[in-house]
Amino acid sequence: MPDKIASAVGYCTSGSLICWGSVAKWMHELDWNLVAVVGGFIIGLLTFVVNFYFKRRQTRAYEDALARGYVTPPPQDKYP
Repeated sequence: MPDKIASAVGYCTSGSLICWGSVAKWMHELDWNLVAVVGGFIIGLLTFVVNFYFKRRQTRAYEDALARGYVTPPPQDKYP
């Protein structure tokens, strides 16, 4: 039984090192400036989408409150 475990560990280690070598080579060949630009664009786009979603929810909640008869000031940003 220990010989089967040792063989399995050996094969798993060998396979993982082969995979890690190919991943390391791929990461070494990346243009990190391009990765930063694309990553920044994606983060900016996600920020816009999340902000739009929550502002829309806030506006709908304000409209629902007005429809129910609550008189409240309109939602405003805390910072000018």
